[in-house]
Order: sequence, then C-alpha cells, then structure tokens
Amino acid sequence: MRISPPVDMSAYALKTLINLMLAQAQECVWQKAAMDQLRDGTIARLAIKIANFYDAAYELASNSSIQTVFPRHWLTHMQIKALHFHAGAQFRKSSECISKNKYGEEIARLQLAQGHVRRAFELLQSWFSNNAVGVSSLVVSDLKSLQQIIQTNLNRAVKDNDVIYLEQIPLASSLPPIQQFEMVQPDPPAQIIDPISLMLNNEQQDDTLPHPVIGLPLFQKLVPFAVHQAASVYVDRKERMVKDDIFGRLDELTQVYDSTLQSLNLASILFQPKQQEEGLPVDLLQQAAEIRSEGGSTALYTLWQQVQQSSGKNAKLLEDAFNSLDDEQELDDELRQRYGQEWARAPSLKLTEPLVAQGQKHRNTLLAAQKADDIVRKKLDKWAKIIDVLMLSNDELERSIPSNTGGYSQDEEGAEDQSGTSRASQLKRLKELWDEMDEHCKMRKAIKDQAKRMANSDDISPALLKKAAELTAKSPVVKIDPAQFEDLFVEHLRKYDSFLMKVDEEDEFQAQVLRDMSRLCKDHAHTQSPSIGPSKRDKALQNLSQAYAMFKEIKVNLSEGMKFYEDHAKGLMNFRDNCRDYFYMRQSEAGSMTK
Repeated sequence: MRISPPVDMSAYALKTLINLMLAQAQECVWQKAAMDQLRDGTIARLAIKIANFYDAAYELASNSSIQTVFPRHWLTHMQIKALHFHAGAQFRKSSECISKNKYGEEIARLQLAQGHVRRAFELLQSWFSNNAVGVSSLVVSDLKSLQQIIQTNLNRAVKDNDVIYLEQIPLASSLPPIQQFEMVQPDPPAQIIDPISLMLNNEQQDDTLPHPVIGLPLFQKLVPFAVHQAASVYVDRKERMVKDDIFGRLDELTQVYDSTLQSLNLASILFQPKQQEEGLPVDLLQQAAEIRSEGGSTALYTLWQQVQQSSGKNAKLLEDAFNSLDDEQELDDELRQRYGQEWARAPSLKLTEPLVAQGQKHRNTLLAAQKADDIVRKKLDKWAKIIDVLMLSNDELERSIPSNTGGYSQDEEGAEDQSGTSRASQLKRLKELWDEMDEHCKMRKAIKDQAKRMANSDDISPALLKKAAELTAKSPVVKIDPAQFEDLFVEHLRKYDSFLMKVDEEDEFQAQVLRDMSRLCKDHAHTQSPSIGPSKRDKALQNLSQAYAMFKEIKVNLSEGMKFYEDHAKGLMNFRDNCRDYFYMRQSEAGSMTK
C-alpha cells in the first residue's frame, strides 16, 4: 500500500484487539477449569495469564497514537479485569499454600489479592463519579464476591497463624511469581500471512472460476453503465416471461384441473372401496395383528401414566429449585431486618433475577407440555373403544362388522346387470384419462425445472459487451442507450419459445381431457344405481382403518412426550443444583458475616 493504514488498522490497535481476544479465550479455559474443579495451582496459573493479557491490551490501547480508537470504558474494563484476575490468581495460589503447609505465604498472597481488589474498586469509584456509562454490572458483582471470599479467608488465615502456626509473613516482593499456563495463541490464516504468493498462484492458473478465497480479480466485471442498464432490462423481461407466461400459466392449469376433479368428485368414483360380502381386507387384518401385539388402548393408557409420572417429577424438580430461592430470600430478609444497615450485602431479589427468569422459562415450557398432554389424552379417550375393537380375534372382528347382503331388490339387480358393462367401460376410460393427466402434471414440473435452469444460466452480458463494442468501434465517445439493444433482447428471448409452445399444448390437451371427464362422469351418474353408495360395512372398515392410524399417532405423541420430559429433566436438575448452590453459598456467607 502506498498510504499509511487508518488509525483503527494500525499495529497498536490490532495488537490491542489480539490481546483482548486472547484474554477472553483464555478466560473461557479458566472458567472450564474452575467448573471442572481442577487444582488451585492450575487455576492460578491460568488466571495470571489472563491478567497479563488484559495488562498488555490496556498498555497498547493507552498509546497516544490510538487514543481515539477505543472508548474510555473499554480501557477501564481492561484494567479492572486485569486486577480481578491478578487477585483471583493470588487467591487460588494461597489455597494451594494451605495444602503445602505454607501458612505465612498464604497470608501474604491473600493480602496481595486484597490489594488488587482494592485498587479495582478505587478505579470503579473514580469511573462512576466521572462517567454516566459504567462498567458491566456482572463484572462489578464478580469483583464483590471475590472481595468477600478473600476477606473471609484472610481473617481465618491470620487468626490460625496467630494462634497455631506462628509463621513469619513474607513480603509481597519476596514471593515467587506464579508460573503461567498459556492455553491460547493467535493463528491467522495462511492467506493473511502471505497474500502475495496467493495472488501470484491465482494469476498463473488458467481458471475462469473465481478463487475460493480472494474471488475474482478487481474490476473484472466492471462494464459501461448503459450495458449494465440493458442487462437489467433483459433480466426483468426474462424473469417476467418465465414467472408469468410459463410458471404462472402452468400453475393456473394445474389449479383448474384440481378444482374440476374436486367438483366432479372423480376420486370417490374411481377409488371408492369395493363392497365385500365375506372376509376382511388383508391390510385391516395386518393392522389388527399389530394392535394386538402392541397391547391396544391399555398399552397407550400405561404409557400415558408414565408420561404423567415424568411430568410430575419435572414439576417437583422445579418446585424444589424455587423453594431454595424462597428459603434463601426469607433468611436474607430476616437477617436484614435484624441487623438493619449493618447488613451490607446485595439483596436476594437483585441477585436471583437471572435464576428466577430461567425458572420461569422452565415453568412455561412445562405448562405448554402439560397442555399438549391433555390434547393427547382427549384423543386417546375418543378412540380407545374403536382401537379395542381391533384387539378382537379375526373371527370376532369379522362378526363385529356389518355385511352388505340384502342390499338390492330383483328389479334393481336387473338394472344393475344391464348397466354394469356400461359403467365398467366408463370407469376404465376415466381411469385412463386420470393417468394421462397425472403424467402431464409430472411433465409440467419437468418443464418448469428446465425453464428455471435455462433462466439461471442465461447470461446476456457477453453479447451486450460485443454489441457495445460494435457501437463504439468508430468513436469511443458515442452515447449508448439501452434501447439500442432491443433486437438483441428479442433474439435471446426466442430461446424460451419452445417452453411457451409446450404451455399452449398443455392448455389444449387439458381442455379436451376435462370435457371428456365431465361427459363420462355425467353418463356414469345416469347409469349409477340409486342404491349404490357407501355401505355400513364400508364405513365400519374406514373407521377401523382410521382407528389404527390414530393408535400409531397417539403412541408417537406419548413416546415423544416421554423423551421430552427426560431431556427437560436434565436441564431442571442442573437448574435445581444451581439454586441449591446459590442457597448454600449465601447461607455460608451469612454465617460468616454474623460471626
């Protein structure tokens, strides 16, 4: 580059961001180590590195050359976070000293940690007095908690040393430094480290596709404005033709066809269930066998009870969690009333806001799940009796279903014999037309896919550039107007004529098919015997088939309910444990303060 980079891209600014992000990444490792309860020495080594990262970020951000880049509260945040982790590292190191019987060093490190926390609060006080926007409340809350823990441990350590150990307390300057564990490092991509080689390799390759990292060469697609306008005009015309004249007309034809089939009731004419005098459909027998093997409605009610038990357990977990919060608040209110202004710690209502909000989300989730359970129970009660019919043996099931015998008089049977052949031919022809139209509907989808692919790959830019070059061949200052490309538009749009012809053919074919269908349905209605229609047996078979489908649906609903409560229970147990930990922590803190 021939000019200096802007101030926010200078070395100081970038190094500030690098150290700030490394500090945040190292802090994630530290938090995981603390949650996994690793050794205090390990956590101290992680924390001291976080503090050093924040110190480095603050020192770089304070440079006069970039003093306008980062807001003032960012710098204060870096300082306070650095002091916080310096204090945290010394506190963890003091805990390690206990296990090594270094009681004097423990006190020295606790005093050093207390000094870091004190300086952090002095910064906070100075910041709040001079600025309307403050440091994050979470940072302040963590710092207060650390201060209380350090003070409690320091009082205990001094008392034990004065009474029991009588060790000399070393000076802070004589303490050995805490070794650092650096778990993160900056890892820029190779394309950023060596961009020159990347660009040279890209130029040497004879490839028209854009490079996956740096893309196309700069200004490669820059064209005259008139050519750009002409390309936009062509794209608009092309999209309008494809959308309206091809897709729109084909969709309209399909809608007309579907609505005509519905008005003619053709599906019920062609696929109405055949009447059976004896025997049951094979599908129904298989469904009944499956219902019997899975236990019928009894199994569903048993599964329902299991779902309700899981729901009750989850509700109990949530209740236990809220009880812990309520007990802690009652204890805090009692002590606050007893000691008055001397009770200098944050009230429970403020500290428990995140936990209460999380608990309310769990409560809403549980209520929504219980409403869904009630819907499933209503379906189960509605279909249980019909499902249990499928539990019968095959013989009992057949006897429970009405037969179709005795449906016609002799005159009606004679009329049926005379018109049977005519109806059969009508139904056969209707089925043939149905199948032909089904194939044409599939063909329409193929036509739309082909037109879409052609439109996506249709790029008129090369032809426009060639035409523009011809127009400016004699003089480069000739004004180009989009209207001069009209002949080119017409020529390129002709490639869609084949699709328009297919749409016209589909229109003519469908019109003829619908006329034939309407005529055949009318003739079929005249030859249809008045007594022919859905019988009681057909309705019973349909009800049993629907009962099987509802059995499967309800079983899936209950199984999903069980899985939901099992997964939700894990989150609730974690929430309950957090509430209990908060209760015990506050209870221990209250005990220390009352002493």
